[in-house]
Amino acid sequence: MHRVVIATVGKKHIHLLKVVGAFLIFGGAFGILDSIAWMFRIIKQIEAVNVNPELALAIFKLPVKALTGDTLLGLFMLPVAVLMLWFVVFCIGTMVYRTGEVIIPKKG
Repeated sequence: MHRVVIATVGKKHIHLLKVVGAFLIFGGAFGILDSIAWMFRIIKQIEAVNVNPELALAIFKLPVKALTGDTLLGLFMLPVAVLMLWFVVFCIGTMVYRTGEVIIPKKG
């Protein structure tokens, strides 16, 4: 026999796994949007440094006159890694949301 984990709030019964999955989905979606916005902010800062190279030290803490490919790769590594992390959270939330039921073994 399968039992579904349900919580009662007021007079409504709530499927707990769907609630947890929904929170993970929304959190993952907002994290993905934040990571994308972070990358756009870095692009804007790179454009500002290309216009005025003296800003590289002030913005990126890099004592360089021009941004090379290695520097650009280093600037984008953390936002891309965070984006992937939030994508994993989103996928896990989707899997948890779609489980349907939890099998809880009976005692005895």
